[in-house]
This record gives sequence, C-alpha cells and structure tokens, in this order.
Amino acid sequence: MMMIDRSHAGISDVAGTLPSVLSIDGLKSVDSEIRILESRRVIEDTLSALDPVTLFPEIARPRLFGLLPADSPQDQLEKAIDKFKRRLQVEQQSSSNIVRLSFSHEDPDLAADTVNALADAYLKRRRAIFDIPRSPFLASELARHSDQLKSIEGQIQALKSEYDIVDLGQESLLAANQVDSIVQRRRQTQERQAALQAEVTAAKKRLAALPERVFDFREQSNQTQNDDDRNVLLRLELERDRMASQFLPDYPPLQELERKIRTVRQSMKGGDKPVYNTTREVRNPSIPFLNNHLLTLEIEQDAVARQLDELNRQHTVAVEKVGRLRKAESELRDLERTRGVMEDIYRDYAQRTEAARAEEEAAKVRFSNVRVVQPAVAPATGTSMAPSFIIAGLVGGILLGGAAGVLATWLRQVYILPHEIERDLGVPAIASFSDTDGELVSPGAQQELIHLAAQLRDHGLDDQPMALIQFVTANDGDGDAIVARGLALEFAKGRGLRTLVIDLCGDGTGQLTAINAGADDKTDGEAAGEVDSGAGERLPTIEPQGTGDLEALPSAVPLLWVSRQATGSALGSLRTPIAQSRQMLERLNQRFDIILILSPPIGNSHLARRLSPMVDANILVARAEHTRAPVAARMRDSILASGGDIVGLVLTGRHFHIPQVIYRWL
Repeated sequence: MMMIDRSHAGISDVAGTLPSVLSIDGLKSVDSEIRILESRRVIEDTLSALDPVTLFPEIARPRLFGLLPADSPQDQLEKAIDKFKRRLQVEQQSSSNIVRLSFSHEDPDLAADTVNALADAYLKRRRAIFDIPRSPFLASELARHSDQLKSIEGQIQALKSEYDIVDLGQESLLAANQVDSIVQRRRQTQERQAALQAEVTAAKKRLAALPERVFDFREQSNQTQNDDDRNVLLRLELERDRMASQFLPDYPPLQELERKIRTVRQSMKGGDKPVYNTTREVRNPSIPFLNNHLLTLEIEQDAVARQLDELNRQHTVAVEKVGRLRKAESELRDLERTRGVMEDIYRDYAQRTEAARAEEEAAKVRFSNVRVVQPAVAPATGTSMAPSFIIAGLVGGILLGGAAGVLATWLRQVYILPHEIERDLGVPAIASFSDTDGELVSPGAQQELIHLAAQLRDHGLDDQPMALIQFVTANDGDGDAIVARGLALEFAKGRGLRTLVIDLCGDGTGQLTAINAGADDKTDGEAAGEVDSGAGERLPTIEPQGTGDLEALPSAVPLLWVSRQATGSALGSLRTPIAQSRQMLERLNQRFDIILILSPPIGNSHLARRLSPMVDANILVARAEHTRAPVAARMRDSILASGGDIVGLVLTGRHFHIPQVIYRWL
C-alpha cells in the first residue's frame, strides 16, 4: 500500500504540509512507484538475492542441443532479467493506492520467495532514492536571496536620496499640481499682457488724435490791480447814511465822513490809471490724464512681462522636476517589483528551508510510507492461457480483416463517393445519381436535377447564363444520355426554356423515343399551357426545324427539341472547319435558350475535344465503380489542354452496398 505524502516521488513540493490524501496526482504517484518496482535495478537486486540459475535453470544449459557451450554469467544475467520481466506482473488495484505483485513460476514456493525478495529490494532501493538531504541547498539559496534583497533595498534608498524623494506618489501629485497651477497663472498673465498691449495701443492712438491746447474764454476789463475806490466809497456812504440818521448835520464825525467821500470821488475822477485786457487759454485736460494712464499701463506691462518670464522659468523648473520624478518612478517601480519578487522568493525559501529541516529530522524516526499489506504466498491452483489465446485469435482476425479492407480501399482505382473525385481530380462534383432511379424520376433524382440546373444557370460568363453545355464521358454507357435527358426536361418543363438536345453519339431517335415515352400527356399539356402563357416566341413543334444542315425534331414535351442525324451534319464532322462549327453553334444559340450536346467518348473520338473550347461549359460524366481514376484524369487533362472550361463532374451509377454512413469513412 502506497501512502502518498510530500516525500513521494510524484510530489514536487519540497516543503509541502498537506495531509496524506488519495487524489488524481496521488494515483499518478502510485503509477510512478510501479515503474520503480519494474525497473532494471530492482530486478538486478532481486536476482542478486536469489540465484538466477535456481529461478531459470535453462539459462545455464548448453546451447543448440549441447553443440555450443552455455552463456557467460553476464549473458545469463541478461536472459534472467528478460525472463523475470515477462513473468512479473505489477497491477494497481481498481485505481486505488494498493499495488499487487505476482510472479509466474513452475515452483509456487519459489514464486512466493521471489515476490518477497522483490518487495525487499524495492523498499531498499526506494530508501536510497529518497535519502536526499534538501536543507543545505535551500539554506544556501536562502542566504543568496537575502543578499540580493539587501542589495535591492540599498539601491532603492540610494535612488530616493539621489532624487530627494520621501513619498513618490505624494511628490508626483504635488509636482503635477504645481505644473498645472503655473500653466493656469501663465495663461492668465498672457491674457493680461495681451489686454495691456491693446490698452497701450488704444491710449497712444487716442493721445495722438487730441489737440495740445483747448481755447476756454477771452475777457476785457479796465480794472486795475489793487483798485478799491468804489468799495471804499460804498462803505463811506453807508456809514454817512447811518450817522445822518442818528446825528445832526453839523456833527463833526459826520462832516468828516463827507470830506472822505469827496476825496474818494475826486480820486476816482482822475484819468492817470491804466486799463488792462485779460485773455485766458486753458491746456487740454485729457492729455495729462491720458499721459498718466499710458505711463501706468506701460509700467504694468513691463511688470507683467517680468512676471511672465518668471512663470516660464518656474514652469521649466516644474517640468524638469516632473520628468525627474517620472524617471525616478520608472526606476523605483522596477526596483520595487524586483524587491517584491525577491521577498516572495525569500519567504518561500525560508518556509521550505524550515520545513525541509523538520522533514529530515522526522524522516529519521518515522515509518516508511510503503506498507506490505500481505506477504507473498503460493497459490493453490495454477492458471491456463487457453482462453487468452482464443480471444487474441478472434481480435487478431478482426484486425486483419479490417486491415485488408483498408488496404483494398487504399489501392482502389475507381470512384465510389463524390468527394473522392474532388480530392483526386480537383474538379467539383456537382451532382450524383444512382442506377435505381431509372430515368431519374424519383424525388431524390429530381431534386438533384433541380440543384444541377440551378448551378448551371446561376453561374455564367460575363453575367450571361450558360447556354452551350457539352457532356463529356470516357466510356460508353456511363449515363451521360440519361443525365442529359433529365436535365433537358428540367430546363423545358421546370423552367420554360427553349431546349435543344444534340446527340452526336447516334441518330437522335433513341433520345426522342425515351423523352416521348417518359412524358405524361395530361401533365405535359397543363405544363405546356402554363409555359406558353409566358414563353414568348415558340418554334414550330410539328415540322422539323433546319439550321444549316442540322435538323431538330420537336418532342412531346413543349419547348424541347432533339437533333436528328447530327452525326452526319457539319457539326458532327471532323472535316468541318472550326470557324464554320462555331458559327453554326452561334446560330443555334440565337434560336434556343439551352443547348445540350452529347459527344462520343473522348477515348473513341476527337469530337469532344474539338467542341470543348466552343461551348460555355463542359460537364464530365463518370460512372461509380466503373470509371478508373487514370481514365478520368486523362479525360480532364484532354479537355483542359484543348482550351475548354470544366464546370464540374457528374457521378452516375452509385450503389449503396453498405449503410450510407459508412461511406463517409471510406
């Protein structure tokens, strides 16, 4: 019994702490133990414990009926190992962790001893395999990663000191905000500078337009400076009137006032005083205001220019700082990423180192995780291989029969399925029919004909549907005539097209008879009435129609004609010039919507190769299980070499000898 735990060969985790459980990985580990049991080294150790000659006496006998001496000891050991492997059987019991050992030998007791010796050799070999100390290696790796981690920490600190970084995220945010603030202030300063420039220009323009002086007023006066006679006179007269009202006329002060008044009046009558004129002109008051305002604006403009220079300098410094922080961020991120990885590795190695040390200490005292559930015992009865040989014979016969079928299919040179044609010839299989359909009147055959007619009409040349179609076959009786008749009936009855069948293989009587025999009078009459209502111009259906030297006879099916004695016409003669044959086909194409040409087998006549470049399309016809692949390939190559276009291949005569599903495997 295999106890699956971390010391097992299938467990890769050195420091695993999971309990011993049986899982899918555990079953794989049991399989690895089985491989150890079957290894050459274990078998050699078992044979060294047991005498190989005792197990297999025949290896020590003389060879070739005693004519040659016995093998050397090394060769005897090799033969004993081979015989031991053939007789040893190691089985896993029902996908469990139980392994069953058995050994076949004529002596039951010796077989049991051999199994016990094999188990002992396996346990000894297993202990030697798993006795591998891991802690020294893990300790050295732990120390190495510790030194690397310290080196990375030193690089991170040196990088932060070089770029003067405390918190990279916060400083990056502050630097970005500072750049944005400087940009905003610079924009505002540039706006103010533009406004000041506009104001200075406007002020200079207004100042240049103002006159320097503005006339205010002009006055003339005879008043002289310091002339106060009238005022003195007025005061004296007022004083005299007051005193006259209070005193007598001979009152001395009153008489004194009278004298003063007379003196003032005499002074006023004198003409020796000069007369002055005054003219006043006022300077324009807007000029000083504009000068002061212009001076203020120019001072502010100079200050704004200096402020803008300072902001540009600050922006340059801020952008350089952001660039340095970005570079530092990239370097710091790489170092921190490396540090994170190294920390994880260091932590993992630390755990593994401690677990390996504990494991090695525990391995010295614990029991082995392989238990012998039952020692080997000799069986009471032997075994017979007769049933196995019978089953092996039956299975071998089935496999041999299958191989023979596959080989026969591989060497087959005839076609069974349409996809074989597409694979070998590179020509699309556009339709396939079976012999059981007769004149192709079954529903399946009719659907295949409708599908074939749709392909021919939907794919034309230069947006024109195909009108001239030639059926090319390699052998007589490949079914090209049946397919042509069915297709002609589909064009005439199903689509209402004027159709002509040109039989270059015979006189046309057989084709006309088969078409008339297969036509239903009542159904055909109704169909003809429906077609006639929208068919337009129709050719006469009673008298033969001659086009050049090719005669066409109407059939019982409306809109369907069959050629008569086409082999003797100019079209069927190889002596006719190609230009004349092409002109004949062009005249026929003007009178009919569809012309189907049945040519002789390409191996018997050159006519099919001659007409292939004149028609719109060539249809190859091959018969299933009859037309050989090389013949079909030569037929394809002949048409292509003549300059004709191949629209596809029709497979006839299909037989379903086995279920149709099996044909998909062939």
